[in-house]
Amino acid sequence: MSTASEAGPVPLHGVRVIDLSNGVAGAYGAKMLAAWGADVIKVEPPEGDPTRHRLPRVGDSADGSILFGYLNTGKRSVAVDPLTREGIEALTALVAPADVVIESHAPGWWARRGLDLAAARKANPALIVCSVTPYGQDGPQAGWLSTPLTAFAAGGQMMVTGDEDKPPMKTAGYQADYQAGLHVFSSVATALVAVKRGEPGDHLDISMQEVQNACLEGFGPAAMVRGSDASRAGNQLRAIWGMYACADGWVGVSAMARQTGAVYACIGRPELADDPAFLNLLLNPEMNEVVQVLIGEWAAERTAAEIFAEAGRQRAPFSLVATPEDLLENAQLKHQGFWQTLEHPVLGEHKVPGMPFTLDDVLPVQSRAPLLGEHTGELLGPTHGGDSREEVPVSGQRKPLLDGVRVLDFSQVWAGPYAARFMADMGADVIHIEGPNFADAVRGVGRSEEPRGFDQSAYFNEYNRNKRGMALAMDKPEGHEAFLRLLAKSDIVLENWSVGVADRLGVSWDVIREANPRAIFIQMPAFGQTGPEANRVGFGPGIEQMGGLVALQGYEGEGPHRSGISYGDPNAGIVAAGAAAIGLLHRENTGEGCHIVLRQRDNLTGMVGEYMVAASIGIDIPRQMGNRDLQMAPHGVYRCLDDSGRYQADVAGNIVRELTDTWVAIACEDDEQWERLKGLIGDPRLNRADYDTLAGRKADEGTLDQVVGEWTATREAEAAADELQAAGVAATPVLSPLMLLGNRQMVARQAFTSYDHPIAGTQISTRPVWRLQDRLFRTVGPAPCFGEHNREVLRELGDYSDSEIDALEAAGVITDEPTA
Repeated sequence: MSTASEAGPVPLHGVRVIDLSNGVAGAYGAKMLAAWGADVIKVEPPEGDPTRHRLPRVGDSADGSILFGYLNTGKRSVAVDPLTREGIEALTALVAPADVVIESHAPGWWARRGLDLAAARKANPALIVCSVTPYGQDGPQAGWLSTPLTAFAAGGQMMVTGDEDKPPMKTAGYQADYQAGLHVFSSVATALVAVKRGEPGDHLDISMQEVQNACLEGFGPAAMVRGSDASRAGNQLRAIWGMYACADGWVGVSAMARQTGAVYACIGRPELADDPAFLNLLLNPEMNEVVQVLIGEWAAERTAAEIFAEAGRQRAPFSLVATPEDLLENAQLKHQGFWQTLEHPVLGEHKVPGMPFTLDDVLPVQSRAPLLGEHTGELLGPTHGGDSREEVPVSGQRKPLLDGVRVLDFSQVWAGPYAARFMADMGADVIHIEGPNFADAVRGVGRSEEPRGFDQSAYFNEYNRNKRGMALAMDKPEGHEAFLRLLAKSDIVLENWSVGVADRLGVSWDVIREANPRAIFIQMPAFGQTGPEANRVGFGPGIEQMGGLVALQGYEGEGPHRSGISYGDPNAGIVAAGAAAIGLLHRENTGEGCHIVLRQRDNLTGMVGEYMVAASIGIDIPRQMGNRDLQMAPHGVYRCLDDSGRYQADVAGNIVRELTDTWVAIACEDDEQWERLKGLIGDPRLNRADYDTLAGRKADEGTLDQVVGEWTATREAEAAADELQAAGVAATPVLSPLMLLGNRQMVARQAFTSYDHPIAGTQISTRPVWRLQDRLFRTVGPAPCFGEHNREVLRELGDYSDSEIDALEAAGVITDEPTA
């Protein structure tokens, strides 16, 4: 594997990004842009970015922040006081020639201080401004205070994470922020594609609430389509989709129905695969409990390494619950050259995770994070004359960002289809290709027993909207010939099969490059194309377990805990959409296509990168803290009066049970907010002098939680959040997938839309997450029925006659019903 410096210019060479953000999300997106060649200038106030003051740190200086050091690799730093006229003038001059500005303050914050980004866009039509905020740029809650806890609570993922008999649980670190940061990277990279072809820039509006709402796995579609809400399933969603304690730690298993036999073979009970009662545990709760006991007993007698080794022999999807220390020594990651060693004046020698994808086997090189204001003199000093920019003519009509791009989407389940959906939402012509005998597995999730029930899966339909669909037998010569004809008129090929499947079906990079030298081929293996773990089977839960997240999170004193969704999938999908844009920019620069390999585990590890940096220098960030925080107290989730009227329903819409848990998330950020919270609650037990400091409050959090919980228990969640926000304390109701449908902020921003599906009927769907100020989002259309567009696509792109298409259908090369 080569590095970017060895391979020549990278796709974003010459792109200037001004990072005005003040948290994790914008910084992480800008970090990824820097890795692919952008010149990123981090703008900080004189005291430094807020992330410089998050613990842990090496020493006492702002330059010793581990979090800042990780988030800002590859950037330059200028220190500017935005509260002074001189500071705003300097920033205005810095922004004027830029290609991209990333900011994360409350809507209107910069304008009130004199930095007019709208005027900057008017003067520089090619400028892209990306605003990433907790609730978006408009709506009744746009100005609400927010923290990583409340941002996570507002988007639906927290309500489904944790145990049913305990409060909803925050995942480790800054996951709501990191998810949004991936969207910053991918949306900006996609907007740059449009600018590269001579179109104007835009103002991207990324709401962290909408980011999470758009990736609620099956919970979101169930709420939107049949009004069924979700609760928490703990560490075991079902027997072959959960976590188990083993002799020396924990392991996970996440198996689709087709891997059930491999799981039984792995635990020494292969005969179960021949018993019909054990084949569909989802429909047989009694047998599911039997299998849970069998796997639990088997795992308890073995070490994690023994289980992982046997799973490899059986091709069973078991996974290790890896710690940062495990990952720093992981043979697969070392094989890939994933860890990059940097030398920093304060942090010293430390390791950082590499980027999650390679381009033509190139992994970008990162440089150390800057010291506070290290480049102020260089960029704003008296000798700096500024940059000039050639005016870009503004076309009369702004096309969708990916107008004219065609994608052949061979991916399945969630990660790949989610990536392709973003491309479709941005105007690409996406053709989702399934096999006649290998339909997308999620067509079976929530399907009905009615005719063409495979077209009624809310899960499939949500993540494959705006696409055309084919069923093409790639294992037949005629099917492969049809693929080559489609490839000749396509730009991107996407797949997320197990390693080796693409080669066996003739969809290898060598075949694609020969047939269409300008094509971009994106592969999304769980762990890589080569190396000791490359052949492991990996789904979203296994990826988060192997990637390091699960070991870091959990209720205090209770061990690691899985996330409520298959967390590895959507985040890999978001990045894959950005990787496609990077590939298109590479093609614009070189005239050639490229081969991109996105390793899904690597992406997840990057989302807990500060833990990895800390471990590499021998510093431990506390793990499994539940909902608590090192630097805030009170900080948690508190039960409220139930007013939700929430139910779980089966596939037919019949009510199964009522859900009665309603919660509010509260984060007291500093001593000033503490005084406001204390005054609002008015309980004399909070008037202790030792509570006036963070140390005093941290020392007695149990009592604080009890008093706060007694106050929230007398209020409905929305009313409690309103009171807290009015008092100046960060808070939000913990929203479920169904609650989000009626949430006033989501309603005001029209975060949901609907379309008519020919089989499933009217479907509610999430609005595209990337809001564009100057471009209408693509009207959301239905997902394709199985094989719906076979004839249309073959005629249009393959130049097949009707008689030739008839012959393909007669030979079973195409079909509009699954054959297996």
